[in-house]
Amino acid sequence: MTLTHNWTVLTALTLLTITSAGCEPHSTEAKGPVHCHVMADAPARVSDGDKIVGTVRFRCENPGAEVLTLKVKLEKRDGTNWRSAVSETFTLRGKDTYAAPLKYQSRQLEVGCATGTFRTVVDWSRTSKNNTKSDNLVSGTMRDPCKPLLPL
Repeated sequence: MTLTHNWTVLTALTLLTITSAGCEPHSTEAKGPVHCHVMADAPARVSDGDKIVGTVRFRCENPGAEVLTLKVKLEKRDGTNWRSAVSETFTLRGKDTYAAPLKYQSRQLEVGCATGTFRTVVDWSRTSKNNTKSDNLVSGTMRDPCKPLLPL
């Protein structure tokens, strides 16, 4: 092969790579099960009130999971044990589970302000295309979330 022929092949391959790099499939439907990402945030004080909130954030790929179940608990430490201060189960379907990339949907639990150490716990499961995935997530802890950071 000649040097000119090598450059022609290299240029053609480079152009093919560049022009195909931005291509996306025409179908918005995933070939396998929909992937979901779930996070449990550490409890915090509601900025305009006297409540502690535990937040779970989530997002699933388009078109969303068939079913996403979030069993959320806001727990308070009692000695060496954790006790549920409040709990709720959220069952979401389809578009209600979807969020755009880098965006999240969320669900929250609230309890009145109290001293102590708190955490958010979520047991979640996702069903998509006859495939179920589940996990248990525990947030970081927050001690006395309603206590002012700086003395007044």
